[in-house]
Amino acid sequence: MTADSAVRPRAAAPAPWRRWLSLSQDALLVVLSAFFFWLHAQRVAEGSYTSVPFAIEQALLVGMFLLRRRSKATSTRPLDWMVAAGGWLPLLMRPHDAAFAASVAGTVMQMAGLTMTAVGFVYLGRSFGVVAADRGLKVHGPYRFVRHPIYFSHFLTMTGFVAANFGPLNVALLALVTVCQVLRIRAEERVLGETSDYAAYRARVRWRLLPGLY
Repeated sequence: MTADSAVRPRAAAPAPWRRWLSLSQDALLVVLSAFFFWLHAQRVAEGSYTSVPFAIEQALLVGMFLLRRRSKATSTRPLDWMVAAGGWLPLLMRPHDAAFAASVAGTVMQMAGLTMTAVGFVYLGRSFGVVAADRGLKVHGPYRFVRHPIYFSHFLTMTGFVAANFGPLNVALLALVTVCQVLRIRAEERVLGETSDYAAYRARVRWRLLPGLY
């Protein structure tokens, strides 16, 4: 045993109710995502592939969520938890038939978004989360250009899915998720600004999602 390990305080164990809440949340997400994938697998079996990139991205998101590391600090504000829940609303989107041109354009957008999401995950690692929290500051790869590249990638994939699967429900969900994501970005930046050297990074990387726009 080293001197450092002899004096280092042991991390407090999470309260039992927090552990059960986390397990229940994970189980609910697995059930919901399994139903989502089954619906889109039905479309693939029918010969329609316009849902495939979007479904793959959702699988990546669920996998990253289940493998995430514990945060250093997590927001306890009810509004932050509500907008975080909005991040999973895309699992309610449904496949629809669309014009050929819209299907092709939408699928291309989904592929672009999926590729960008995968690249973002390489640099994000296990720091993925849902509720605003501090899981470490990422400054490399796409994070050198915008502060929230995965959110932009996800928006691109969702928009492509809606274009290829146009329907009132999907359009409404896209609008609602976009609002939730913007609020979620602001919540995350508030938490990071309180718990890490985020101010210097924010000054260096000006844009949140898309350079020159936002």
